[in-house]
Amino acid sequence: MDGTGGDGALEILDLVHDSIIIRALDGTILQWNAAAEAQYGWSRAEALTRRLDELLPCRSPEHLEQIKAELFSHGVWAGELVRRDRHGRDRRIEVRWSIERGEDGTPRRIIETGRDVTEQHANEEAVRLSEYRFRNLFEAMAVSFWEIDFNAVGAMFLPLRDQGVADLRSYLATRPAFVREMMEATRVLDVNAKTLEMFGAAAKDEIVGHGTARYWPEENYPVFVDSLVATLEKQPSFVRETALIDHHGNRLDVMFTVAWSPDTRKRGVVTLGVLDITDRLNAERRLQQIQADYIHAARVATLGELTASIAHEVNQPLAAIATNGEASLRWLSRAEPNVGEARELASRMVADARRAADVIRHIRSMATRQSAGRERLAVGDVIAETLDFLRRDLHAHDVRVTFDAAPRIPLIDGNRTELQQVLINLAVNAQQAMGQHGVQDRRLTIRATAPAGGGVAVEIEDSGPGIPPDLADRLFDSFVTTKPNGLGIGLSICRTIIEAHGGHIAADNGRTGARFTFTLPAAEPPFLP
Repeated sequence: MDGTGGDGALEILDLVHDSIIIRALDGTILQWNAAAEAQYGWSRAEALTRRLDELLPCRSPEHLEQIKAELFSHGVWAGELVRRDRHGRDRRIEVRWSIERGEDGTPRRIIETGRDVTEQHANEEAVRLSEYRFRNLFEAMAVSFWEIDFNAVGAMFLPLRDQGVADLRSYLATRPAFVREMMEATRVLDVNAKTLEMFGAAAKDEIVGHGTARYWPEENYPVFVDSLVATLEKQPSFVRETALIDHHGNRLDVMFTVAWSPDTRKRGVVTLGVLDITDRLNAERRLQQIQADYIHAARVATLGELTASIAHEVNQPLAAIATNGEASLRWLSRAEPNVGEARELASRMVADARRAADVIRHIRSMATRQSAGRERLAVGDVIAETLDFLRRDLHAHDVRVTFDAAPRIPLIDGNRTELQQVLINLAVNAQQAMGQHGVQDRRLTIRATAPAGGGVAVEIEDSGPGIPPDLADRLFDSFVTTKPNGLGIGLSICRTIIEAHGGHIAADNGRTGARFTFTLPAAEPPFLP
């Protein structure tokens, strides 16, 4: 066995997990254990008597002479080599060479032990690449990133668990001072450049190494608590809109995110992302104001269209008051005053005055730029009030109205004036469409139902020409109209109001003409009138 010690020594070599290759000074392979077979793919029989540098060519053979010189100078060399195995794959091998000498000190053989670290290097490279990408993203993204050490906070939870605190949210809700202590215990490990810019810090050391309490207004402590609970519940992430405070005391509207990986969770480190959404929220507020202005303008325009009907509604009770007042004076001016008749007429005047006041109140509520307050409403009552308001105008245009309400329709939470605006707009649109096309039999049918899926549905159908096919898909878009002098914002506003109430509005052609249907969610709990 070329002086290797026989079969017993070979069996021992095969028990070693590292590859062991023994070669002569000229590179001829004298021994090749089982681990070498597995590592390189060459069997022992194929490897013996072959030259090592020919069997396993190195990627950089020019370095071998330098390595050999160091080996013979020091008697040992350790390092890494990249060798090509039997299948043509490059393998990174961590090797150690040592010279075996004879009794006279003359070098006889070279003994090599080797360990394949290809996969280990690949993993390390993947980690380095991942860290490189993370650092690039951490620094380059237009998002504020924070690395936070939560270990101290975790230690603060342990006594609470021993005390039997099960509902952490409720416990902390009444202890803002303790929540602030936890915020101070969360140490900032690192932040990116965007964080300095967003929070008005001149350098990282103004933030890194400190707690986070200064950035949290007390009214938003529940968001911090929820993020802690999400951590304990091992949720994959946490996202919430909230407000933080910068170094100058200014409020920042932000999207606050927390992310954990299995590795960072074990180390008690989390990554926070803070996205400034102040501009977005300001834009949304401006949009809401514009929508409110449109809704108010449309409401006033609708009142203008109904001027004749409004005047009639007010004049009727006023005329009745004048007539009853004159009659009452005559009864009182007689030789024997009839107090009973005068009292009855006075009661009628009071009733008519109240009716006139109700009409004025309704008109004022429609014309006033008021906030969208909500109240518990019965849809049937809202529809009935709207039809009372429109009664004379619809009658003047020969429109017959049918209103059918299903029994036990759930109540809703809504703004009475805005929902009446939707109904008025749809009813007036129907009346004008039927008049514009010369429809003789003008009918308006309103149905209120409770769909099987829940909520409330209101259906308004006319007997007009229906919806033109070319407008069906954009009927609710702004500035789309079939009226010669229309602005085309009425249906768009209807959609805005209904969607703001959590509902949906749609249009199609029904059995007799155009049909508009809107749905609204039931009040919670779904009370019945």
